[in-house]
Amino acid sequence: MDTNAVRYEKPREEQALSTIHQLMLDPSMDAALTLTARMFGLPRETVTGILQVSLPLLAQKAEVNPELFKRLYAATLATLPEPIDDFYTHMAENPALRQSTMDDYKATYGAMLEAVHRETGRQLGTTDGQARDVFAALLPAVHHTLARSTANPTADTFAQQLRDWCEESIAESRSVAR
Repeated sequence: MDTNAVRYEKPREEQALSTIHQLMLDPSMDAALTLTARMFGLPRETVTGILQVSLPLLAQKAEVNPELFKRLYAATLATLPEPIDDFYTHMAENPALRQSTMDDYKATYGAMLEAVHRETGRQLGTTDGQARDVFAALLPAVHHTLARSTANPTADTFAQQLRDWCEESIAESRSVAR
C-alpha cells in the first residue's frame, strides 16, 4: 500500500445524513440516545424507537407547515454553548437543565407536534407524554448532528433531509407490507 497516496474524501455536502440509520450511527447521537435512555429510565431500544418513529412524522408535518419548518431549520443553525456530549452529560446529571430543555421545546413548538407524539406513543406502546419528553431531549442532538453533516446548511438542504426521511419511512413501510 502506498502511504503517500492521497485519500479521497467526499465533500461534506455529499455526506449528508440521508437516512435516520446514518443519523443514529453518529457518535454524538449515539451518546445522546444512551444518556436520554438513562435520564428517563427507559430501555435504549424504546428511546431509539421514539426517534425512528418521530423523525419521519416530524418531517411530514414540516413539509406542510411552513412555521414548523422555519423553527426546525432555525434550531439546526443554532449552536449549543458547550460540546453536545457535555450537554447530554450535564442534562443527565441536572434535572433543572433537563426541565429547561423541555420548557424550551414546549415554547418553540407548542402544540404543533402533538399528533407526532400521539402517533409515536401509539406505535410504540408508550404515552404521548413520554414520546414528547424523550423526543424533546433528543432534538438538540439531532439538530447538532444535522448541522455538522453539511458544510453549508441551507433551507433547501434541510428540506431535502426531511424529504429523505419521509421517503425512507415510506420505503420501509412498503417493505414491511410485502
